[in-house]
Amino acid sequence: MMDLKIKKHSISSILLWVWLLDIFALTVMRYFLAKLGFYDGLIREFVLTVVASIPLICFFFNMGRLKRRNYTSFFFLYILILITLGVTLIFHPEYKYFFLRSDYGLGRVFRPDCALYAYLFYSLIDSPREILNVLKKFACLDFVYLIIVELLPALLRGYWMDVNYFGQEEQRLSFGYSMLFPTIILLYFFIREKKLVYLLCSMFGCVAIFTQGSRGALLMPVIFMGLMVISNIIENRNIVRRTLKIFGVSFVLFIICLFGAKMLNYFSLYLLSKGVHSRTLESFVMGNFSDDSGRSIIWNAVYDAIRNGGFWGYGFYGDRPFVYPYHYVGYSHNIFLELVCSFGVVGMIISAYIIVGSIYMILSCKDRLWRELFIVFFSISCQLLLSFSFWYIADFWAAMAIGHKYFKLKRCNAV
Repeated sequence: MMDLKIKKHSISSILLWVWLLDIFALTVMRYFLAKLGFYDGLIREFVLTVVASIPLICFFFNMGRLKRRNYTSFFFLYILILITLGVTLIFHPEYKYFFLRSDYGLGRVFRPDCALYAYLFYSLIDSPREILNVLKKFACLDFVYLIIVELLPALLRGYWMDVNYFGQEEQRLSFGYSMLFPTIILLYFFIREKKLVYLLCSMFGCVAIFTQGSRGALLMPVIFMGLMVISNIIENRNIVRRTLKIFGVSFVLFIICLFGAKMLNYFSLYLLSKGVHSRTLESFVMGNFSDDSGRSIIWNAVYDAIRNGGFWGYGFYGDRPFVYPYHYVGYSHNIFLELVCSFGVVGMIISAYIIVGSIYMILSCKDRLWRELFIVFFSISCQLLLSFSFWYIADFWAAMAIGHKYFKLKRCNAV
């Protein structure tokens, strides 16, 4: 059983708490602004920006109480990103439209509540136990929040809302990806603490992902479980037991490869017969679960752009002009295509760094808590292989911060 209890919260963990809880404060503020009639406009944006800035304001007020080494890498990263953006503006002024979009523009990258800042707030903490202690509590709150604010209203309304390829409203399909965070974290704590409530919540989350989310989100819990099995095998020093576990995992994967599709199809038919309907279930039954939902068209367009992109690529948001004609959101739906299209050979180096660093953290990290903490965020970040942009996913930046933190502490002989 894991003992993650900490007698008192450090300034770093409090700052992480404030940043994580900001999503709830923004939801409440949006609700009240809507009640007051502020659906858009400068007043609404100003109020929301002030609320979103609270975590950063708290950080700057407490900088003197924090270790400088814990936030210098973020400032270096931030300045590098700004330089890249500035160079892109010089060479590609035509990107102005994509930068200024209200929904997928630069505001979604640089607003104080956005994904990039996860790197800062996770980097502030030197103890994996302290991070896990915060995550366990926040995951419970996030789980309840997603059910009350997103799932129940959609079920009562009878459909989800999202924006399709052409900017038109349609059924929302990203709920499954949102539910991944609390589902995987609670599943992790069930594995480590064996508390039934965590298992029940994570199972409910998996069912919600299965019935109300998109198909790609189903893969992340499977990836997480597989990596946790690998982590446990690495931890086991008994050669016989290690061999047996490897054999067991291989056998299970073999069964899944042979009969997994049929099992899921039968299960989907059963749920549909009971009146449970979703895009995912219908995809199973129709036999098109493996369809790419138009991603091949997007990926081919980006691949063609990469071949003609030159040594340095197309710059910040470089994939947007090529994807936008096919999909309203504009991003590549694959992190590696996005990196290479945007930054050329530098994007290839970054991609190689991500791959090699991830393999090292999963297979060679000697500290179990750091390794498993990385696995949690790495598993959730695998959604970037199929959807979204790395600029918009906080779990990706958290995984990068955790990996960087481990290597830095290792160099300092603190791990």
